[in-house]
Amino acid sequence: MAASPGGISAELQEGITTFLGTKKVLLVMSVQLQVKSKYDDYVLVLAPWRAYVLPVTLPVRVHSSFSFLEVREMTVREPSLVVIETDAASYAFQFMSFDDLEQVVIHVTMSLKKVFPDSSPGTLLKNSPPNLYERIRQVTDSLEEVLQSSPGPCGGFSETYAALCDYNGFAFREEIQWDVDNIYHSQDCREFNLLDFSHLESRIAALSFNLWFTKLSCKDFRLNQEISEQLLYMLSKSVTLEELVLENSGLKADFVQRMAQALSNHPESVLYAINLTGNQLEDRGIVAFSRHVEKSPKGLQSLSLARTMLTAKGMSTLCKALADNKAIGSFLRHLDLSGNPGTLAGDDIGNLQCLLRQCRSLSHLSLAGTDCPLDAVSAHPPGGSHQQTPALTPLPKPCHAAGGWGGGAVQTLLATPTAHPMPPPIPARAVQVAGGSSTRLSSPPWQLFGALVHGCHTSLVHLDLSKNVYSHKRVKTISPDIKMFFSQACALRNVSLAGTKLPADAVRALLQGLADNSHVSDLSLDLSNCELRSAGAQVIQDLVPDTSSISTLDLSDNGFDPDMVTLVLSIGRSRSIRHVSLGKNFNIKSKEGLLDVLHRIVQITQEDDCPLQSLSVAESRLKLGTNVLLSALGSNTSLVALDISGNAMGDTGAKMLAKALQINTKLRTVVWDRNNTTAHGLLEVAQALERNYTLKSMPLPMSDVAQAYRSNPEKTEEAVHKLQSCLSRNQLRRTLPAQTFRLRQGILTTSSEQMVNEICLSVQKRVDILGACPGREADILCAEEAISNANLSVSVLPLLYEAGNTPYQNCKLQHKLECLTEEASRVCGREIQAIMQAALDTAQSLCPAVVQKSGIRDQLVNAMSERICLQEHLNLSAVLDQMVTDVFSKLNEIKLSVTAAVADCIMDVVLEDLTIAQCKLAESLPRQGLDLPALLLEPAEDDAAVLARGKNPPDL
Repeated sequence: MAASPGGISAELQEGITTFLGTKKVLLVMSVQLQVKSKYDDYVLVLAPWRAYVLPVTLPVRVHSSFSFLEVREMTVREPSLVVIETDAASYAFQFMSFDDLEQVVIHVTMSLKKVFPDSSPGTLLKNSPPNLYERIRQVTDSLEEVLQSSPGPCGGFSETYAALCDYNGFAFREEIQWDVDNIYHSQDCREFNLLDFSHLESRIAALSFNLWFTKLSCKDFRLNQEISEQLLYMLSKSVTLEELVLENSGLKADFVQRMAQALSNHPESVLYAINLTGNQLEDRGIVAFSRHVEKSPKGLQSLSLARTMLTAKGMSTLCKALADNKAIGSFLRHLDLSGNPGTLAGDDIGNLQCLLRQCRSLSHLSLAGTDCPLDAVSAHPPGGSHQQTPALTPLPKPCHAAGGWGGGAVQTLLATPTAHPMPPPIPARAVQVAGGSSTRLSSPPWQLFGALVHGCHTSLVHLDLSKNVYSHKRVKTISPDIKMFFSQACALRNVSLAGTKLPADAVRALLQGLADNSHVSDLSLDLSNCELRSAGAQVIQDLVPDTSSISTLDLSDNGFDPDMVTLVLSIGRSRSIRHVSLGKNFNIKSKEGLLDVLHRIVQITQEDDCPLQSLSVAESRLKLGTNVLLSALGSNTSLVALDISGNAMGDTGAKMLAKALQINTKLRTVVWDRNNTTAHGLLEVAQALERNYTLKSMPLPMSDVAQAYRSNPEKTEEAVHKLQSCLSRNQLRRTLPAQTFRLRQGILTTSSEQMVNEICLSVQKRVDILGACPGREADILCAEEAISNANLSVSVLPLLYEAGNTPYQNCKLQHKLECLTEEASRVCGREIQAIMQAALDTAQSLCPAVVQKSGIRDQLVNAMSERICLQEHLNLSAVLDQMVTDVFSKLNEIKLSVTAAVADCIMDVVLEDLTIAQCKLAESLPRQGLDLPALLLEPAEDDAAVLARGKNPPDL
């Protein structure tokens, strides 16, 4: 026990200790408690968060107890009498001395200060003597300074948690305390994830008064009634919670109604991000939430209400509330209303358009799966047709001063009062009024992209309009707002229209806008499953090569099958597209046609300046056609990622993939699931990876692995283990083995040799034909010289790659690097000594009495030295040795690049000479009355066969 009070027998003290068990006891004293009209003797026991009143008789039992969190006020009536008012009862204690009273009052006050940092003793103490109040104020001020300078792990969460467990009668879980004090605190984590403690109760209430955590999250975990109540209490009290994520948590409309009420009654709340995705909130909950949002003075920065079972009514109410909040236009950054089908199916979506026109800072917008018609117009502004006559104001400038709005065609906008800005003007139309001859001016129509142009075109980064419709009626004309938006957008990075049936003219307007846009780059455009077919393919072929802003293009599942050849060639002409997805467009009846498309894909990936880095032909059922792509990977120098999943290529395809991986050094990612691969095929690929040191990522083909495991579990387990171990090795490896560089050299040399040999063969045939013809000796001599030079150049290519690798240069560099390593080691050693000395000086200044004791300083030095030796990662010599290895690895890469450039230049000169000689000989044949096709009876290998071998066809 912390105190040994007089007047309490040893037997009673022992009984109290036994009775309270593991509960920590801080103070025990004799008191008198008023019971009815008299004072009786009792023992007052103070724990960290609770007071126990015990009779002075054995056996020990509890007369009453109260949590310090229940205390409302404490009134000092006499020097030794204090009355403590709690939520449930009133306690009048008569202490043996004023010092005892002071200890109790200070303990209760300090305990409350730890849980409620903003609390003040002045609101708790009533009628206290000046000296007592001053003493308590000094103690609490000192405690507040300590809490501000060192509030404890995660803002003292564990103490608050312990206090609230005691208050609510919950069991104190040391696991929660340990996780927060160690894991959360060491990672400086401000997000409290309920999933970390999903198996425990009483974990949220402590956040109500915590000043550390700013985000509370829970995903795919159903919250029970008890946790929901704690959440609502926390939302009504917390002054630091900024983000709330309760995704797919089983919440209903009544929770949102109460949440809205709690937030409305808590003006100090700083909550700015709410994610309630995947909960069945329905219109009832959304309407209540909308009332709060409309009146919230701070607005919201992020709101996600995807898949919440809204109807059109709830959506309209929500959009109107957001639009009516003046703060929303400046602060809203993220809005996700996706996955609520039918909510925007009507032609009049004026509330949404009004909201979008006002959101000038919106960066993320998702309306996917809401049946929103992209061409919908609203003939009248929401809220009635009685609008003030607008005045003319200049059109806002785009995000860059240069340029203008679509070449300066539009110069003015109609503006309304600030709360309801009007759309850009259109020519006024005289409309006949029913039943009379008078006319009126119709209201200008509002269109979705027009609202985006007026609102967030300078800030929008992510736009998701997938799984919607372009129009609910037959389209005759395409709104110019589409082209205007995509030409004026300043920050776009992701646009998805997947699953939205688009007319070809809409795609044309989109691509023309992007082609005219000089602000956007590195854009990801998803046009998959848009039913574009031949008309859309033609538009893409015409415009994609000139649209330099697109870097990622998804054209999967669009019925492009008969147009794939020309489509692939147009993509190959683009200098900006680095990632392309073409899956589900290979339903080509003709086998020759399918092979032609695949050869064209190979052709564009084999070009020297090909920008394409990632290719996906997923879910295309190519079967053995996949081999055309795989066989070309041997000499691939551009692709770093390949997705061939869902092509049913079987073990034959797996064998081809294994061969490609053994010689390919460029690929970093391969995805190949759902290919009917057996355990044998999986093992072949795994064995090939043992000789590949560059592939970093190959997601486990779970579908094929599961199927293979049923028939051959042992071999499947062996393959999976090898796959994972090889990938782990490659991810950790920082330098490549020497055979990788030799492999690259061999590929370059072999490819060049094959190309030169083919042209030399063609030239030699012409020389043989003209050898007996007089007057052509000069041309023949020139051709023979070109062939000789070509053969010599090919023979010296391997020697060229070894140039510059002299022992003297390497030894000299090795010596310099070793000297540098030694110097760095000495510097690091001095730095470690400085760190140790600083630690000793700090300990000396903070704990002088301890450090000055005999032998303590030597113990500290020895302890630090042992710790440094035990920590292998502090062995800096290994790091420096690795640096030397990295330098030589990088030099090898530079050497390969430099020699490859020299070899390419030599090959270009050789090929040029051969081409000139071939042309001269070809011109001489008709003059001699010879027919070249008839003489060249042996057919040359066609381009398709060359591509199938993974080579570039000669361009003659």
